Amino acid sequence: MKYTTIFKGNSESDLLNIFASNPIDILTLSLDDHPKILTEFVKKYDGKFLAGFISYEYGVKQLGVPVHNLNDFPAVHFRVYDSFEKNIQLEEPKNIDWDQFESTLIKSEYDSGFDKIQNHIRSGDFYQINFTHSLKSKTKSSPKELFLKLREKNQVGYSVFMEHNDWAIHSLSPEQFIKIENQIITTKPIKGTFPRGECQEEDNYNLKSLLNSEKEQAELYMIIDLLRNDLGKICKTGSVQVLQSKSIQKLEKVFHTFGVVQGELKSNLHPVEALLSMSPGGSISGCPKKRSCEIIHGLELQARGIYTGTIGYILPDGTLNFNIAIRTVTQIGTELTLGVGGGITIESNNENEYMETLMKASSFQP
Repeated sequence: MKYTTIFKGNSESDLLNIFASNPIDILTLSLDDHPKILTEFVKKYDGKFLAGFISYEYGVKQLGVPVHNLNDFPAVHFRVYDSFEKNIQLEEPKNIDWDQFESTLIKSEYDSGFDKIQNHIRSGDFYQINFTHSLKSKTKSSPKELFLKLREKNQVGYSVFMEHNDWAIHSLSPEQFIKIENQIITTKPIKGTFPRGECQEEDNYNLKSLLNSEKEQAELYMIIDLLRNDLGKICKTGSVQVLQSKSIQKLEKVFHTFGVVQGELKSNLHPVEALLSMSPGGSISGCPKKRSCEIIHGLELQARGIYTGTIGYILPDGTLNFNIAIRTVTQIGTELTLGVGGGITIESNNENEYMETLMKASSFQP
């Protein structure tokens, strides 16, 4: 096994196109391992190329919130490479097969969770929460061949493939979590989703509807405010600013709105310490974050794992670039798991929210 890692961006993202294999060292942590172990490991290899991930549960546990067991899946996994290839071109995908992704959560169970969320909002527990569920599939294809095919169908800005003896991760994420370069930290939270139209007229109408939606705008502004607060804890006083309050991202199946928030990292913080401090991302937890994660633990009966965690790289010059691991498939043997979800507010409609999760999964169907 070469422990291959691939990063692939697009023309609108700042993720480098990278291929790396045969790491010289690997760190794998469980939920019980202290984050200082990761920090010391990364510092030890300053000047090398590192790739890795932090699961949703590991970030949540640092908040002091209970989490579900990950079984044998890593809570944290980082690799160190002596060398890597840049500006790679991916091979053409082969015609491969995988089964239709089917939800593990029946609609009545989703509706029950949605109703509980609305009651929590009315009680003042939080303003917004990210409610997720998973879909299952099977394949006989090799992990790399599956990634190439999924990437062909989802040419997003922050896609990552990581292969291991026991598992593989196919992250086709449109969302950047954080980038740190020369002590400047940038985050680009996504909140707000509308479907693409089947014709140009419908496409234009849906885009205008998204831009004019008070509900979608409120979701975005709440998360931008949350991330301003998160950055304020790790950035120099007065340096945090919102560069873009509402921009549009156009994907094959959906439109998204996103914001851009930036600050200057405190000089005594290593980039990986900032990554740990920011985890889990605000856009995939809720507002306020800790209380939202407590409620998520009661609503979602299984661990998310890498889904809604974060995956990325650290370059030899110290530049860090990590995604939010949405639109992400975990492969264990022939079994595939795809996580889907969305933000719920007091103005949300259960039918619309449920259909949005399935719409997000549509580009992963065979």
